[in-house]
Amino acid sequence: MIEFLGVLLLFLFGVRLSAFFSGTETAFYRASKLRLNIDAQTGDSLSQKILNYVRDPSTFVATILIGNNLANYITTYAIGYGAVLFLGDLTEVAEVSITVCVSPIIFIFGELLPKTLHYRAPLLMLKRYFTLFRIIHWLLLPLSWPLMLLTGLLQKLGGAQQQPLLKILGRRPLANVIGRGHDEGVLTSVQHDLMHGVFQNANLPLGAIVTPKEVAISFEQTPSRAKLLEHAQSLGLVEIVVADEGDSSEPPSYFQVAELLLSKAPLNHLKHTSPIIPEKYSRLEALLTLQEQNADVGAVYQDQQLIGIVRRRILAESILQGGNSVGSLPSV
Repeated sequence: MIEFLGVLLLFLFGVRLSAFFSGTETAFYRASKLRLNIDAQTGDSLSQKILNYVRDPSTFVATILIGNNLANYITTYAIGYGAVLFLGDLTEVAEVSITVCVSPIIFIFGELLPKTLHYRAPLLMLKRYFTLFRIIHWLLLPLSWPLMLLTGLLQKLGGAQQQPLLKILGRRPLANVIGRGHDEGVLTSVQHDLMHGVFQNANLPLGAIVTPKEVAISFEQTPSRAKLLEHAQSLGLVEIVVADEGDSSEPPSYFQVAELLLSKAPLNHLKHTSPIIPEKYSRLEALLTLQEQNADVGAVYQDQQLIGIVRRRILAESILQGGNSVGSLPSV
């Protein structure tokens, strides 16, 4: 009875060992390397350790190969010894037949189920069992070391070189990363939309969102607070842009409607100067310029001539909404 229990435990241990190596292998190749890299850069020590194997996968593969063979040997030995224990001396055909009959159990519980679980949640399962894998890796190192040396030799003979994990991404790989970011849990929906909008629309020209100076700028030389507020109310403006029609060298200024309503300070103290935005700038360049100078309105110039204005809010919306879909955006 004790001998039977020992054989059963040995068999279950072999199946569990097979499940561990099969599942870990699936999780290792299925896990997002982008997510691992980001987690590692934020200080996750476990992700950093996993990345060491990602950078040199031969060490991982060697351990998996030795481990799988060890698990197969244990289960085969347990089946053969158990069959002899209960049925006595067996012919080779009978022993192989018993092994074949037990194989579906090994396949389902030692291969299929663990691979399915690790495929569905690769990063979770990989991190959960990776400490155990590292312990087994060091225990099997005397056996796996020759395989790693052979792999390194073949790489040198074949001219294969280790590639850095993250390189400067071209347009197509970067688009793929952004597309997968939300699915991998790296980006929230808002972050995904923002990155996608910037990637697709940042280099678009300003043209379609520039409001012509004849429409956007008031050329009244000495505007009063009442006149400015009346102008803003009639057109539904948040900022009121003013300029001196006789002096085209000076960029136009603007007033914030909220400041005009809440502050009693003189108009000169509430006036903001519009940064100069060359017409050849892309939308992202213009937005960064306004952001750096903490300005809400930029004066767009073409060949040193003022042609109109661009608002920071509309720039941001155009990058997120994309293309020329600015019909819903206010024109002034």
